[in-house]
Amino acid sequence: MKFRLFFLSVLSVLLMAASAVGEARAPRTSKQVRKEKQQTEKQIQQAQKRIRQNDLEVSRHLDRLQTLKAEINLRADSIARLGARLDSVDSAIGRLSDSITVLTDRHSRLSDSYARTLATIRARRQGMNDLSFIFSAKNFSQAWRRVRYLRQVASAATAEARRVRNTAESLDSARRALEPLRQRQAAALAALRTAQATQRTEQAAADVLVKDLKRQGASLNRELKKRRDQAAALDRELDRLIAAEIEAARREEARKAEEARKAEEKRKAEEARKAAESSKKPDQTKKSSDSKPSAPAVKPAAPAPKTLSAAPKPDAVTSGRFADAKGRLMAPVSGSYIVISGFGTNSHEELSSIKVQNLGIDIKATPGAVARSVFDGVVTSISRLDGYHNVIIVRHGEYLTVYAGIASLAVKKGDHVSAGQTLGTIYSDPADNNRTVLHFEIRKETQKLNPAEWIRK
Repeated sequence: MKFRLFFLSVLSVLLMAASAVGEARAPRTSKQVRKEKQQTEKQIQQAQKRIRQNDLEVSRHLDRLQTLKAEINLRADSIARLGARLDSVDSAIGRLSDSITVLTDRHSRLSDSYARTLATIRARRQGMNDLSFIFSAKNFSQAWRRVRYLRQVASAATAEARRVRNTAESLDSARRALEPLRQRQAAALAALRTAQATQRTEQAAADVLVKDLKRQGASLNRELKKRRDQAAALDRELDRLIAAEIEAARREEARKAEEARKAEEKRKAEEARKAAESSKKPDQTKKSSDSKPSAPAVKPAAPAPKTLSAAPKPDAVTSGRFADAKGRLMAPVSGSYIVISGFGTNSHEELSSIKVQNLGIDIKATPGAVARSVFDGVVTSISRLDGYHNVIIVRHGEYLTVYAGIASLAVKKGDHVSAGQTLGTIYSDPADNNRTVLHFEIRKETQKLNPAEWIRK
């Protein structure tokens, strides 16, 4: 604003100086004066138009930078997960490779041992077959020892052959398992490199925007002030509406308490009146008792006083259920989305002037997306506010959710809504490439809560 006033002041001074010089040269006609006035007004309008266009461009750059920052942060998380997955695959490949090395060595040693065993057996038997080896014994005792020996040799050879075969199978299985691991490693590495390349591209685009915004200092400050003012206005309006709701609830409770008090006083007065009536006309009662004995009069029992118990608030159950749903609430928008501004102070490390206090979160959705209630509740307020279009408040007991940036409404004040029910279509800005952003807040009466801690990941 200061820049604009300064520019217009300088322009006016120059025009007045030019007019003074012209007057010194020659007197001007009324037609010339009107023409010069029209030209001055046209120049002022053109200057104001350029300022508005520049401010709009700065706004777009800020929005784009905000989105890029969110995407870069998400990309960093993705790169970290891909890196962890790649490390895990690398570790698995290392363990399997070590196992293959051990199995290969074992298989080689077992094969050599088995070959030596067979060679020894053949040498000791001097080329004879089993029957010849047995019948060549000198006596029965030696023949029997040779039979047992052949059995032991056969058993040992069979066991050793089994060990060789099992080791070979284990080795083959390990080699087969290694291939899919290598494929997973290659896929993870390719995904990691792609994510890193995308992040570098996004960071380069963000750097360009930062440089451009640094050159547009005056427009940047105007835009930031406008956004801060809008956020502050929203906060004041929400505080006012919530305070009004609390005050209305307090008055309603006071009214009910007053009605209960009056009803109790009326009941006591009625009891007193009946007691007074029953104590009147004692002579008539005495005559009646002398002439004819009668059963003693039974005083009608007074109605038992009603117990005035405080009825539970109709939203007490909802409050408890909402509190229990922390970390499990659905997203307040339909379709895919990205959180571009978190709860608290949002800033950019290279632009110290960009600091905006956010009392909720800003969610960028796809054009045409709708805002939806994150929990069962009642629509207690719908209002319009500059920069936020329609603002809807849904009460869930003592908790409230706020949905700002609604273009067309699907509910009205007083409606009971269920979790997931559409509240309205989120506004898409045609001047900013249909940018679709919902501002979302969660409050416990006047206490501001971080929505990111309540929405499920």
